[in-house]
This record gives sequence, C-alpha cells and structure tokens, in this order.
Amino acid sequence: MDDKMNSLFYGSVLHDIGKIVQRSTNERITHSRIGVNYLKKFTDNINILHQVNYHHVKEINGAKLENDDLAFITYIADNIASGTDRRKIETDTKRQWDSKTNLEDIFDRFGENSTRRYIVPSMLSEDTSKIFPVKDKVEFNSSEYTKIVTRITNTLSVINFAPDYQQSVLNLIEATASFIPSSTNVQESVDVSLYDHMRLTAGIACAIYLFLEEKQEYNYKNTLYNNSQNFYRQNAFKLVSFDISGIQKFLYTITTSGAHKQLRSRSFYLDMISETIVDSLLSKLGLSRANVIYSGGGRAYLVLPNTKSADKAIKEVEKEFNQFFIDKFNIQLYVSFGSSIFTANDLMDKKDNDEDNEKIYNSIFREVSHQISERKLSRYDINTIKQLNMGGKKVGRECTICHSVDNLVEGENKCQLCLSLENFSSDLQKEKYFVVDEKVSGLQIGPNMYIHKVSEEDIKSGKVNGKIYTKNEFVTGADQSIRLMMGDYSYLHNNEFGKYSDRDWTKVDSSSSPVGIKRIAALRCDVDDLGYGFIGGFKEQNSGKYNTFSRIATFSRRMSIFFKTYINSFAKDKRLTIVYSGGDDVFVLGAWDEVIEFAIDLRQKFISWTDGKLTLSAGIGMFDSKTPINVIARETGTLEDAVKDNDKNSIALFDIKYTFNFDYFIDNVYNSKLSYIKEFFENQPEQGKTFIYRLLDLIYNRDTKDRISFARIAYTLAKAEESIPKEKRKEFIDFKSKMLNWFEDEKEILSTELALMLYIYQIRKDR
Repeated sequence: MDDKMNSLFYGSVLHDIGKIVQRSTNERITHSRIGVNYLKKFTDNINILHQVNYHHVKEINGAKLENDDLAFITYIADNIASGTDRRKIETDTKRQWDSKTNLEDIFDRFGENSTRRYIVPSMLSEDTSKIFPVKDKVEFNSSEYTKIVTRITNTLSVINFAPDYQQSVLNLIEATASFIPSSTNVQESVDVSLYDHMRLTAGIACAIYLFLEEKQEYNYKNTLYNNSQNFYRQNAFKLVSFDISGIQKFLYTITTSGAHKQLRSRSFYLDMISETIVDSLLSKLGLSRANVIYSGGGRAYLVLPNTKSADKAIKEVEKEFNQFFIDKFNIQLYVSFGSSIFTANDLMDKKDNDEDNEKIYNSIFREVSHQISERKLSRYDINTIKQLNMGGKKVGRECTICHSVDNLVEGENKCQLCLSLENFSSDLQKEKYFVVDEKVSGLQIGPNMYIHKVSEEDIKSGKVNGKIYTKNEFVTGADQSIRLMMGDYSYLHNNEFGKYSDRDWTKVDSSSSPVGIKRIAALRCDVDDLGYGFIGGFKEQNSGKYNTFSRIATFSRRMSIFFKTYINSFAKDKRLTIVYSGGDDVFVLGAWDEVIEFAIDLRQKFISWTDGKLTLSAGIGMFDSKTPINVIARETGTLEDAVKDNDKNSIALFDIKYTFNFDYFIDNVYNSKLSYIKEFFENQPEQGKTFIYRLLDLIYNRDTKDRISFARIAYTLAKAEESIPKEKRKEFIDFKSKMLNWFEDEKEILSTELALMLYIYQIRKDR
C-alpha cells in the first residue's frame, strides 16, 4: 500500500471523529474543526488532517487545496455514504438536531411494519446487560461521550498511522462508535451507527482512489468536486461476493464416535478459510476490512473498485483457493465468486422515484447471486477435470474419521488434516490469538497459508509476521489483529460430549439419587428467510428508500454479533457445547434437558433482538452418548428440515410428528402442560410411574379415527380416581378433566403426549 492510500484510509475512517468529541464537550464550532484539532495531538500528516478538516462543501470553498488533495475523495465518499444511510422520515417535530439522541434499532425499518426502539448508550463489549433495544429513549449525555473519547485517546496515543495499524483503528471505532448515531438529525432515520458510516466512507474512498488510479485521473478537484454529478453516474464500483459450497458435508460427515475431538476445530477451520479468502482478496488490492459489508457462514460481500486489477484479483483468489481445495479435499469444497457493477447514484436515492431505486438496488444483489449460481453449475475447466480423473489412490486404508485414503499418517489411522484438526482443538478452546503466515509447521488454511497459535507477548514484542486474528476479544490496542467473533462456549474443558449424558450433575438435591434419562441432545437451528433479509429486508417500507448498503452492513453485523458473540453469554452455565454458530446457523450438543432450555431461551432472545421481525426454526434430536456425530447431525438436520416445511418459526423435538409452532410449544407445552403434569404427579405420589406409562401408552397407540381410544383414556382415569384419597380427589378430578379436554384435538393430543414424554425423561432412573 502506498503512502497516499494509507493516508486516505486514516483520513476517511476518522473524518467524523469530531462528532464524538463535540458531543462530549458541547463546543459550538463545526465537528470538522473540532476533529482536526483533536487529531493534531496524534499526527502531523497533512494529508490525513485535510480530510478531517475539509470534507464538507462549506469548508472546501474557503480552503486553498491542491487539485490532488485527498480531501476531495473523502468529501465525495462521505456524500455517497451519507446518501446511503440518511433517509428522511415523516415527522412534525420542530427540533431538527439533538446531540443526545439514541441510535435507533436497525430493525425499525426492517420488514413491512415501521417500529421505534432505541439502543441503550454504551460501548461494544461482551456485557449483555444493555444489548437489547428498548422502547423508551435513554439519552446519551456528555459523560458517556467523554468515556468514549478517553478510550479513543488512549489507543491513538500508542499507535502510529502506518498500514500495520489500520485494523487496530477499525477495531477501535467499532468498539466505541457502534452504538453512536451517525446523524443526530431527528428528521432522519438515525438507525445507522457512526462506526458503520465511518467504515463505509473509508471503504468507498479507497475504492474511488483505485478506480481513478487505473484511469490515471489525478485532478480530484475537477473530477470529484466540480463535476461530482458526472462521477455519481460512473460505473466506479463493484459489489463482490463469494460462497463456499460443501460446508455442511465437511462438518457433519465425520463418522467415528471419537470425531468430537475435532468437530469444533472443523467449524473454526471453515470460518478461517472464509476469512482468509476475504483477506487474500483485500491484500491483492491493498484494501482494508472497511470494504467488507458482511463475512460469515462461508459467504461474504465486499465493495471494490470497478477496475481490471480487481477483476484480476478476484479470478486469482478464486483459482488459487479452488486449487487448494482440490489438493486438500478433492471436490468436497469449492468457492464461487460473483460481482455486479454499480454507480454511486444506485446507492444514493438519486433516481426519479423510489420504485426505480428499489429495482436497481435489488438487481445489484440478484446479479451477484446469479453469477455465483452459474459458477457452481460449471465448476471446473477441462484441465482441472483431467487432474481430478488422474487423482490419487482410490483404494487402501482409510482415515477413521473422514474416510479419505490420501495423506494418511503412519501409525495413526488418520489423514494429515484430521490429525491436525484434532490436535488443534485444544488450542482453539484455550488460546485467543492466532496468526496466519507461510510457516508450514501450522495447519494449512489456504495456498501457502498456515495458522498457528501465538502469544500476546510475541505480538507486543513485534516477533509475529503475518495476519493476526483475535478470538472473541474486543481489542482496541496496538495489536493490529482482526477480531473473529466465535460462538465457542463449552461447559466441558475438553470435547468429550458423551459426558453430557451423565445424570450425576442433574439439578437435584445432593442427597437424592441421580434421575433422568441418560441421553445427549443435539440442536440445529437457523434463521428463517435470512437471504431475503439481506436482499429485501429493507425494501418494504417507503417504497424501498431504506434499502441501503449501510443498513445491510449494520443488519449483518447485528446478526453476527448475536450468533457469534452474545450466544456465548446466553449459554453460560448450561451443560452444553456450541459446536458451530455461523451467521445464522447453530449446532449445539449437550445434556438433553438443558439443550431444550437453551433452544427456548435462544429463540426468545432472538425475537427480542429482531423485534419479532425474523424467526428461528429448530430441530432437537435425542441420542445415546456413543452415537456418531454424522448420525446425530443427519437426524437432527432432518428434524430441522421438517420444521421448514411447517411454515417455519417452529420446533421439532425427537420426531417429526412433534413439530409445533415455537410460541405454541413454549406457551402450551413446555410452560403449561409439562409444568402442570410435573406439579400434579409430585403432589400425587399414589400415582406412580406405572400410571404415567399407562397413560402415555394409551395416547401413543391411539387410533385417531376411532373414539374407543378416548373411552380407554376415560376409563383408565376413572378407575384411578377410585383409589385417590378424598383429600386429594379434587386435584385428580381437575387433572382428569384437563386430560379429557386435551384429547379432543389432535394437536392437543400430540402436545400432551410430548409433555408426558418429557416428564418421564426427567424422572426416569437410568443406570
């Protein structure tokens, strides 16, 4: 990266730093002037300072800037970014500016119905006490902004404005400005954070720089300022996306009972491959993560310049990684790229009407998806097919985990990859810093790229050469690391998932015998219609005027932080392990009863997180502790698929027939029937397990077309009533009445059957 590009990044990403300082001091001068005075404490780079001081028309008009001053690039990048995130709303308020206003919830403008919730003032952290939006404003005050300024000052004081520190500054702005509104104009929808605005401005600015570099246009004043309307119409940008195929198979086709030792490593490994693809592409172009809109779950979206260099870099990365996949995994994994060219006007609400804006915006994403689909249909050229046909041995000893016959390690009965992943598993749980470099001693993550654990001391001492990644740490110092959010909570200190079936740790009195069926459970769940959320989630209101890159970036980041960071807090102290948690897909193993509790809690928190505008579908399977992972994953996946066919927003437990709407299951089964049945039998010791099993057997073997089943239930209950002591007969009559009422409807019968099963699983004494 050349010096000018580096200066452009820092100036553009910090161009609005004065807003934070101004809101802490309440100074009555422009935030541009405040910002430049503040940054002078940390740098004398005039190229950076000019961008902060002169990124508005009023300030530029009074300045004598050279024609190639970077301030002109940041000026137009700020206009483009502002045009994508600031949309006026209908309001009769007389006040226009409110420096104390909260950031509004990104889901306010999502979906068909407009809502109004606010983000509680805070900085980004793992603390979950203030993460959920609230209905009432909790206004920012100057002391909150002062804390943020102090944190920014402490970090900027220990870095220099060199390329190596770009990621540290992005981390800093994310940690401090994620919950600060970009605009305090209350006549606008202030649901885009200052962090997302500053980051997008930097990404757009650097893309413009490369676009003009290739065209050899260096008179920025003339091109971007005097003739800005012409530039807005130029095809200067490219939305680029990729998708990795084969992820589910790679994760879940491992077969041995000991595969749990590396299952979580596989999840992390795939995430790291995806992140490495992103960084490889950015590195070839000299860009930063400011150009990334979304990355997760084997997919990413980036804003790049529309240049021949970008096209070349995309093709190179796609070819290099697919060759790596062939060498390592044959045809199991494959990455497909797609791109779509667009103008600044396509983002900035500049069309004649809102309907045109919506069509053009959606067409950008549709074109990307279309190209990815086309690439998947014609993966390999003739030379690659010949290479595959001439591939390695097809018979011989197999890896006991993945069944590969290639690269077996002598004496281990495992291939090199599976052995490396198994050994890497303990590092993954214990370590928080990793580096990707060319040292072949590590786990290969890409073409000539290997990942290793690394100590914080080595990072601080400058001994580490390579791309540094930090797992689940909100780092804002001078470590230059890319923060990887990862749902990796585990109650166990190792990956012996079978121990979750041990009922010795059941929540019972220490003097009583352990009870409960000895089984583990698996949860697989994902977000319903998330793909539509990315493309069309913001198109329903006001004819699509809120459908912008800024909101998609904020939306995707909110989804990622829920499933990759806060999910660890939601699982805390529960006897389970989060095996995988991607952008929207979750796989959990644990004690069967606590997995159900977690599924309910996760779903309710997700409804709160999204204001009920997105839903989850889930499948929960119950298994013997020695069941192979691939069987667990496959059968639980079948349950999850059944839920998708049940109008989504549902849960299936143990069997497809026990598929219910999530609210119905929570309100009418788990918190109602199960609770009532449990309370009744605990207070009716005369009715032992034999009676419960008899009831369940009658329900389970009923004939839905024959009323004789109802008669049998009624008779069994009537006979039992005769043996009930008079002082407890009233409670039993109430129970009998409920049971008979529940038997009038097939859905109620199934839910009663499930509730009785769950209670039996809770009281069963397994040895």
